[in-house]
Amino acid sequence: RRDEPGWMASMGKEVLNHAKNCSWSFIPRAHLPRGRHVVRLIWVYKVKRDGSKKSRLCVQGCSQVAGVDYNQTFCAAMRGASLRLLCALAGRLGLHMRRWDFVAAYLQGELLEGEVCYCSPPPGFATAVVDGTTKLVPIADGDGVERLCRVEKPVYGMAQAGRRWQRSLFPWILAWRGVKGSSGKVPQLTQSKMDTCVFFCHATVDTPNGPREETLFLGCYVDDLFILSSHQDEYSLYHQLTSSLEDSWEIEDEGEASDLLSVELSREEGCVVLRQTSYIERLLDTYAPDGIPVYGDQSTTLKSHPAERVPAADDLAALVISAVEQKVEDIDPQLLKAYQSLVGALLYCAVNTRPDVAYSVGLLCRAMGKPTLDTYSAALRVLYYLYHHKSVGLRYGADQLDLSGMSDSDWAVRHSTTGFVFHYAQAAISWGSKKQSSVALSSCEAEIMALSEASKEAVYLADFLSELGFPASTDVSLATDNKGARDLAYNPEHHEKVKHIERRHFYIRELVEQQRLVVPYVNTVDNMADFFTKALAAAPFYSFRNKIMN
Repeated sequence: RRDEPGWMASMGKEVLNHAKNCSWSFIPRAHLPRGRHVVRLIWVYKVKRDGSKKSRLCVQGCSQVAGVDYNQTFCAAMRGASLRLLCALAGRLGLHMRRWDFVAAYLQGELLEGEVCYCSPPPGFATAVVDGTTKLVPIADGDGVERLCRVEKPVYGMAQAGRRWQRSLFPWILAWRGVKGSSGKVPQLTQSKMDTCVFFCHATVDTPNGPREETLFLGCYVDDLFILSSHQDEYSLYHQLTSSLEDSWEIEDEGEASDLLSVELSREEGCVVLRQTSYIERLLDTYAPDGIPVYGDQSTTLKSHPAERVPAADDLAALVISAVEQKVEDIDPQLLKAYQSLVGALLYCAVNTRPDVAYSVGLLCRAMGKPTLDTYSAALRVLYYLYHHKSVGLRYGADQLDLSGMSDSDWAVRHSTTGFVFHYAQAAISWGSKKQSSVALSSCEAEIMALSEASKEAVYLADFLSELGFPASTDVSLATDNKGARDLAYNPEHHEKVKHIERRHFYIRELVEQQRLVVPYVNTVDNMADFFTKALAAAPFYSFRNKIMN
């Protein structure tokens, strides 16, 4: 509300931030270059979790013209798997985890020559220098002032703002140098090739008690820095880096990392635990504002129905197939929008911290364009399950085991489902439940397709760990419960039965020949990847969940 206390002060603070960073200069409207058009500046308002009011002045980027106002827009962000891998290393090595936040980050970036943007003045305010002091000057509606803002810094909302900010920050990180130690080497951060938003450093640091080996990891997600370090005293790499950050940027130390990307981080009994409790609670408030339905003679909406002890019912695959086969004209537009919103929100849990709903959400995604009331009810069932088990999370602890994985497939439906999971530091760091791209003619074919899909993730994770300084002591293990697929991974056997399979599905065999992977056999009852290929009864479901999520 415009008259609510605090908003005007918040807006004034934002405009002064722009003035301090020289985000734009004022020019006469007649000076607008030929072929350029005027873009609007708009206000975006948000009440933060602590109750404070935040106003953001943004360029209306959707009205910018590609090739005129900007060219490249891609801005990398740290992957969810990278966050889990760093947390797994923190749990394994006992690293400190802290979060740092850049203040008005985009405004600290620099635009390239020719990337300037022309905007109308900010609604309600302008800035002027009076007696050497920057002050706010209100602009009355319809005052007839013919001025434009020539935006010369990356402002929030600009299509290229994120890219320009990142192209300012990353060179600084790579140019950073620590204090030269007795070894003669100067500590510096190296950028990961597996995830360009992750940087790492292993160095010897001199202290009054003698030299010591230190480890430093840095993960960047837009304007948030996730810093993991083995030491934090005044001689440490962490202290050297953060002191340089404070000298060069406007940045705030937010203390021990407690959340990032709606993922909650905590330390419990020596382990690093990842949850999404608050996110799940917000989902229930949004999609089930009346609470979870009461069943039978239960007196509270917080008790679960027996059928909701697991996220997926036995008939979920059949419901999805039926939904996909319905006619387009039978689709309810309101149901379509609600279903896509709900399943998309559930998907964020499934890919970040909740592998226990990966299969059910993955299956529901197949009906994203043709939902029915039954599939919407199935999606609500997943939400109710998550709420009843909202405190469950991934728990990474200290062990000495190498990266290992398991693969499986389900040949019960037209397009089989590939499932895989990789373990490190006692819990899953990567998993998948995906529809196979082609129809498999046998269970062996479905399994070899699943193995090859999982092998790509195995290579990525193994190379990532090796790059960070933690190579596997042996070939990565990728187990399967199909003897035919295991044979095919080692030798070109069963030619008559597999001669039609595309060559790309035998990528697993190349990795085995290169001695990068081994494919041991595992019994179906012990294959944790089975968790990602079918709806399981409560007993095996919770048994696998406990092993996968620790």
